[in-house]
Amino acid sequence: MSPVTLSAPKQVGKPQPALPGGYAGQILRVDLTKRKAWGEPWKPDEMRDLIGGAGLGAMILYRETRKGKGNVSWDHPDNRLVLGTGPLAGLPVWGTGGLTVVTIGALTNGPTSTQANGFFGTNLKYSGYDAIVIQGQARDWVYLHIDDDRVEIRDAKPYLGKDTWETQDALSRDLGMTGHQLSVYSIGPAGEHLVRWAAIQGDYGHVASKNGVGAVMGKKKLKAVAIVRGTKALRAADPRGVIQAADDIAHDLKTDPSARSLYEYGTLPGVVNLSKMGALPIRNYTTSVTGNVDMKSWEAPRLREGFDHRGHQCNACGMHHCHMSVIRQGPYKGKTVDEPEYEGWSGAGWTIGATDQSAVAWLNTQTDRACVDVNEFGWVIGWVMEGLEKGWLTKQQVGFDLKWGDVAGANRLLQMISRREGFGDLLAEGVKRASEKLGGEAAKAAIYTGKGASPRGHDHRARWEEMLDTATSSTATMETGNPVHQTELGLPARINPFDGVDVAKLVAGCRGRRAFEDSLGICIFTTRTRLENVCRALSAATGWYYTVAEAMRFGRRTAAINRATALRCGLTPDLEQPSYRYGSTPHDGPAAGQAVGAQWEKMVDTWYREVGYDRKTGKPLPQTLKDLGLDWLSKELWGARK
Repeated sequence: MSPVTLSAPKQVGKPQPALPGGYAGQILRVDLTKRKAWGEPWKPDEMRDLIGGAGLGAMILYRETRKGKGNVSWDHPDNRLVLGTGPLAGLPVWGTGGLTVVTIGALTNGPTSTQANGFFGTNLKYSGYDAIVIQGQARDWVYLHIDDDRVEIRDAKPYLGKDTWETQDALSRDLGMTGHQLSVYSIGPAGEHLVRWAAIQGDYGHVASKNGVGAVMGKKKLKAVAIVRGTKALRAADPRGVIQAADDIAHDLKTDPSARSLYEYGTLPGVVNLSKMGALPIRNYTTSVTGNVDMKSWEAPRLREGFDHRGHQCNACGMHHCHMSVIRQGPYKGKTVDEPEYEGWSGAGWTIGATDQSAVAWLNTQTDRACVDVNEFGWVIGWVMEGLEKGWLTKQQVGFDLKWGDVAGANRLLQMISRREGFGDLLAEGVKRASEKLGGEAAKAAIYTGKGASPRGHDHRARWEEMLDTATSSTATMETGNPVHQTELGLPARINPFDGVDVAKLVAGCRGRRAFEDSLGICIFTTRTRLENVCRALSAATGWYYTVAEAMRFGRRTAAINRATALRCGLTPDLEQPSYRYGSTPHDGPAAGQAVGAQWEKMVDTWYREVGYDRKTGKPLPQTLKDLGLDWLSKELWGARK
């Protein structure tokens, strides 16, 4: 296959309004079926309305995936794969190299919005684009190469079968690039073989993990997107204001008690902190106690002291996480790994009964290289281990025996899943489909939502707000996110975490912030500051004046658009339930006896009332849509109203 050079055309005609600061001004459109690419300018009023990232992606997905009265499926050529960033990407605010992936995902066959950090967003902006929108399906395997105005669809067959780290190494070598000159986001064997929970990984350890976005990329036969750090300049409307807001955000992260540990250690403290709450998922939710494990060795300083580290932060970031590590001891001694974030210690560790830190760090990197969601990995492997222990799975079915904590065996099964070999072919469908096919006790033991989404790596039976958020989400992952400075929004600083009504009101009240942040091209860890500071950074970058109230309204508007797409995909309110095990009552640990199931219906009813959605149909109510400035969507969902 000869490469096809496809230069994005320059816009001609009457002069356009000046761009707001922070924007490159073009969306790169790619049609893999026609092997064609072109630059599509977007207008300042669209930027103000959609911002970028999650907001832009939600609107594109709603407008462009309609099929009659329904929606295109995840594997249809007309599905869109949006790789977007936002107006803060490439500017000197911490963690502003963000990538948001928006598509119809393979696990739920509904919309998703999932984020990764690193350098993708910065390289894309410096090449002159705010987002890439990919449609169609290539006949043969290709990768997309972007170098300023030069856009090429190139032959990817030499890279097939390589894991994500090998792919980045090979492309860097072949293109003569080193370090962060080249940002590569690719799929591994799991994406190539259409594993429904395959992810997209880039820059050695940054993963857009949710809802099978890697399978979508695989179906389009797109192995990778490789972006050279471009030469185009970005303009900020108020450079001094950007620097001041950035400094204030950094100061908050360094000094605020609620954020300082995140600044110092990333999410490492989560293991010990969540274990104290009963929210550390242990052995597939079969227990909530850590047993005879020395938890002092799992404290963040001790975790970090156990490995040789070097920094590998994201663009413009001063946070002390996203490190690369070298294992010092054991069978994986000398291996370079990416330091697990909390969910790596959880999904590749505690969820499957593994507590050897060196082995867990190695296995976590194996999931990144094969390129799957480490959370779903934990739910799948833990489910298999429990099944073999209790007898509703057999050694003959799986192909070998697999006991709790067997990291080498878990990796063996990961490789089978990634290539859909043997029992791995069923597990590649995700734990919901696998457990439903087997039925009986196997079905009762699986952890998932009714829509098919993978919960984050926590025991949500002790964190009801996350279970409610995950189950009602339109994007196959937590849509609202954890409360951050919620008093800024007029919400209480603390609630009873086991009062369903209080939980529902808190989740509903925080709804919108996450979608706003995911539209900016910034890491949510660096926005654990007052929302006012984030709005100041956006205002200084663009020249707009953005208030906290506008930010929340924007986020709720994006959520309403995603809800409309999800309903079109058949993700209706009757599916907003936890699975049997997911919604069970813990029998031990700090949350023992707290029965979320007993309050579930009341909690969901309260959430619907508070967000202004119709409980029966799941639709945002006409008045809600009017208040959000979505009269056009109200007409489409409810028809003309007198």
